[in-house]
Amino acid sequence: MGAWLSGAGAVGAIVAFVVGGLVMLAIGLCYAEMAAAYPVSGGELAYVFEAWGIPWSFAAAWFLAFIYIFTTSFEAISVEWLVSALIPGFGGPTIYTLFGQEVRLWSLALGLGIMTVISMINYRGGKTAAWFQDLMTFCLVVTSGIFIVAGLIGGDFANLSPAFAGSTPRAAFAGIIIVLAGIPFWFSGFDAIPQAMEEVEEGAKLKLVPRVMAMAIGFALVFYCLVILAASVSAPRPDILAAELPAAAAIEAAFDSPWLGRIVLIAGLCGLITTWNALFFASTRVVFALARARMIPSRFANVHDRYGSPGAAVVFVGVVGGIGALFGRNAIMIIVSGGAISMAFVFLLVVLGVIKLRSTQPDHPRPYTVPGGKPFLYMSAGLGGGLFISAIYETFLAAGGGVPPEWIVLGVWATIGLFFFRMAAPMRAKVSESEMRWLILNEKRVPPYDEDD
Repeated sequence: MGAWLSGAGAVGAIVAFVVGGLVMLAIGLCYAEMAAAYPVSGGELAYVFEAWGIPWSFAAAWFLAFIYIFTTSFEAISVEWLVSALIPGFGGPTIYTLFGQEVRLWSLALGLGIMTVISMINYRGGKTAAWFQDLMTFCLVVTSGIFIVAGLIGGDFANLSPAFAGSTPRAAFAGIIIVLAGIPFWFSGFDAIPQAMEEVEEGAKLKLVPRVMAMAIGFALVFYCLVILAASVSAPRPDILAAELPAAAAIEAAFDSPWLGRIVLIAGLCGLITTWNALFFASTRVVFALARARMIPSRFANVHDRYGSPGAAVVFVGVVGGIGALFGRNAIMIIVSGGAISMAFVFLLVVLGVIKLRSTQPDHPRPYTVPGGKPFLYMSAGLGGGLFISAIYETFLAAGGGVPPEWIVLGVWATIGLFFFRMAAPMRAKVSESEMRWLILNEKRVPPYDEDD
């Protein structure tokens, strides 16, 4: 909240989210066409494979895994931050300092402990994870409703001034672009839906996919705009920006009520855990799909005999996400900016894939097609490309001419991915084209093949 208000102003931040939400809706409809046409786990892995082949498919899925896995690290760091605000002095003794930020014992233990619990929930399969998700989402809706109503009723709309950052139209536009650069990260989540397409109940209507995705994006847009508005009118902007947790401080100041401030923190906590669980689930399915396609070692494709979950993938995501949580609060903006770059890259590949497959596979069954024809698809691709360029450029500006840390982190992740990709090369070489299509797209296998594969 602090970064949005300081970068763009209240109205500027809302404008950025409205524009970004409409862009994401266009991209989401392209996802819906792909998800309905190729209802398999792995989502982007399958879509990009069909359109662009194995190398680009691996790149898309590997960077998608980066977003999902390290967003779980983001959640672990953020949860301990919120709990430290709810319970003063909770953090405990400092055990080390990283990136100029102290990492405290009990705060770290809390983040890693919840990571372990969510890993166990997901280890028990998709139904358990979905039940937990429903519960936490209900808590999020209730507590967020209290926060939004309290802010709008008790706030002063004069606090919205100045509406935009800077005193010139150029400065206002630049502020909107700053917030817009992170939009792919903040709206990521609807793309988790395709990761579970193989696990939906038999007979489910694929034509409902676009409605579900559009509703997810639409509700997210309304949520962000209302939260920004409620926080902005609750207190003067300098007071909000001076606080460690601006949204909670705004409501507390408006009503002189620490209780309402705690409601905001609880809402944030529920929101973090819902996102954490959803993206943990999605990340395990991406890792599973990569391994099943022989793009990384196949042991990550092992399925638990009892729970039907990709057990090895769950453990991998839990461990890597836990390692990310060790880097402390100053890693949050690196995760956000790096995730925005990665997400925009994946979005662009998927939208371009829809355009290509419309031409190369016009007869493929499509329970849903994006309305508007090619003009709408070309517009969506242009918007996706704009998000990708703005996400890269913003990190470059923020680095002040140096090498952005986000670029370094993404480079390291790409190197690890190439190592895994090369490790799996001998196994991949033994798989025929028809078998690869079976592994990725669930198409019927063509003999001869080994029944033990």
